Amino acid sequence: MKNKFLAAIVLSLLFIIPSCQKDLPFPINQVTKGVLVDVVRVKGTDGILSDGETAGNYRIKLTIPDEQGDYSSMKDVQLLAVLRNTDKTYSSKVVMDNITGFPQEIQIDMADIYSQFGLTAPELGQTLYFTANVVMNDGSVIPGWTELTSFNNNDFAGWQVDGRAYSSYVAYAATCPLDVDDFVGTFYVTLDEWWGEEPYPVEITKVSDMQLSIANMFNSIADDFEEEVNPLVITIDPTDHSISFAKQVLVPNSGPLWWGRPAYSNFALSAGKGTLNSCDLSISFSATATVDAGGFGACSFVIEKNPPE
Repeated sequence: MKNKFLAAIVLSLLFIIPSCQKDLPFPINQVTKGVLVDVVRVKGTDGILSDGETAGNYRIKLTIPDEQGDYSSMKDVQLLAVLRNTDKTYSSKVVMDNITGFPQEIQIDMADIYSQFGLTAPELGQTLYFTANVVMNDGSVIPGWTELTSFNNNDFAGWQVDGRAYSSYVAYAATCPLDVDDFVGTFYVTLDEWWGEEPYPVEITKVSDMQLSIANMFNSIADDFEEEVNPLVITIDPTDHSISFAKQVLVPNSGPLWWGRPAYSNFALSAGKGTLNSCDLSISFSATATVDAGGFGACSFVIEKNPPE
């Protein structure tokens, strides 16, 4: 009886499988199984391009994620450079071939890369990407990017590589060279609308080549405070012009007095992250405003050299 039951299951599957294949919107026997290659910038290396300059420390790392399993069907990898031009058109070049052995770090010579595109240096408005083409044993090439489909394998972002999300490409945007001294002086901050604030001036001073101090960030809120507002100190990462800061208490005793005591205390900004734009001299970041009793929610800040019109 048991054997008859198993035979019935097998027969059912034989009928079901062909019908499933018939219903597929593509020929299953022509599907090529590829190999996933993680492409990421090496931490601490330059993450942007400077207008008119090719000098810098540019390194990327290629890794086959552990979830990939067996990748013996792959012959090697090609490094593909994709240039988004100032007119928003694209061009691509295989800049390195026959890459084997993973993980592998690759030093990028930007002068050589740009020469392969017939150019001498980056230009404002350009973005240079690096991704991986996979060459299979049968000679077929699975492109990491095409103009029609853009970057391949974005659907695998949930995979983990070295404790982070899988990355299919690295992007280097061309921007203005960074001079921290350009950010010293009077600037104007704009907060989220729900704060009810008009743009108002703040004073920025240079702490070091990697830190700026922003005073008067919440002076208008401090009208009812009985003590001075602390400055917000931000740290600049010169490799990618990002900014960050740890949680900082700006006003230890905040708010009007109730029965002789502050209504709430330790007005602070939680750890925040953002970007510094060296071309238009602006700083933008997001953080959550909090007091001991709770939070006010996330808010966005834009600090500009000139007051908004």
